[in-house]
Amino acid sequence: MKTRTLFLIGFLLMTMVLYVPAAEALIVTGGWIRSDIGLEEEGDGFYVGVQESWPMGGELFDFTVAGEYLQKSGSMHRSYSDPHSGETYGKADVSLHCVQPAAFFGLKLPFFNFTSRLYTGASVVLKLGETWDEPEGTTAGDYGYENMDFQVHVGFANEFSNFLVDIRYSYGLMDQLIDQTAQNLYPSKADVVDTPDDGAKISSLQIGVGYKF
Repeated sequence: MKTRTLFLIGFLLMTMVLYVPAAEALIVTGGWIRSDIGLEEEGDGFYVGVQESWPMGGELFDFTVAGEYLQKSGSMHRSYSDPHSGETYGKADVSLHCVQPAAFFGLKLPFFNFTSRLYTGASVVLKLGETWDEPEGTTAGDYGYENMDFQVHVGFANEFSNFLVDIRYSYGLMDQLIDQTAQNLYPSKADVVDTPDDGAKISSLQIGVGYKF
C-alpha cells in the first residue's frame, strides 16, 4: 500500500508538469550532479528536467513543479575472490537511475539586468534502475538501494533574459542503502574502514543551466 501511494503521488506531480495549462514559463534544465549515496566515495552524474512556474500573489513569489531524470553515482573498494587471479581488492561503481517529480516555492529578487531566485521544496524520487560495475570474482554479499525516497531541497538560481544558472542541494529523508553482505565475514563493522552504513540516506548537489520558453 505504501509503495502504491508513493507511485500515485509521483504520477500526479508528473501530470501537473505536463498538462496543467496557463503556466508563466516552461523551463528546460540540465547539468551536473554530485551525490553521496552512502558509499566510500561520492560520484558524479547528470540530470535533465522540465519545469513550469506560476506567480503567487504578485511578482515576488512563485510556485514551480518539475519532472527530472537524475543519475546518482558512488563507489567503494571491496575484496573479491577470483578463480584465476585469486584474492583481489578492487573498486565497485554504482549508478542509480531515477525520475523525480518535485514542487518548489520561490522568492524572486529582481536586479538591474538579472533576477535572483531563492527556493525550497520537496520531491518523490522513484528509482528506475541500479547498475553496478565491479571486478571479476565473488565478494561478501551485495549492497542495494530502496526504490523510493522523499527529498527536501534548497536552491538558488540567477535568471538572465531567457537563460538561468541553478544550484540546488538535496537531502533524502528515508533510509536507502540496503546492506546484504555476509555479516559473519565482518566480526565488527567498527574494525572495517569505510564500510557503508545500512540505511544510509542520499544527498546531492546539482549545478545546471536552463532555458525559459
